[in-house]
Amino acid sequence: MSSRPSSRPSKTELWPQSHGKLTMHLKPSDRILFRKVNQRGFPEAVGISNVGKKCTVIFGHKKMEGLYRVNESGPLEVYSGRSVEILPEDDVFTCLVDVRGLPSSVGVSNAGKDITIIVHEE
Repeated sequence: MSSRPSSRPSKTELWPQSHGKLTMHLKPSDRILFRKVNQRGFPEAVGISNVGKKCTVIFGHKKMEGLYRVNESGPLEVYSGRSVEILPEDDVFTCLVDVRGLPSSVGVSNAGKDITIIVHEE
């Protein structure tokens, strides 16, 4: 395997570890999914209707304030909520949803981990 850096910029940004305790207030249009990271390091699909949207990926299934299920068609259980508390020890990424409905990679080393995905409407 080559040690040469990739010529393609990453679509995933890791939040700094010194982010402290934060409360992320969500818009009513933001969608929450509880998923896993697949064997290739990609979060499981969030749906083709979300292509090109930014999302926040938080490791672990996080407790949401005001969580309720959104009635949408398809096999995914999609929720909405008012806010989520992000703790200093939480690993958090900002990702971009690709043409297959998959958020950008969070790393093969995270395969099999539970994640909370917040898809942001812009």
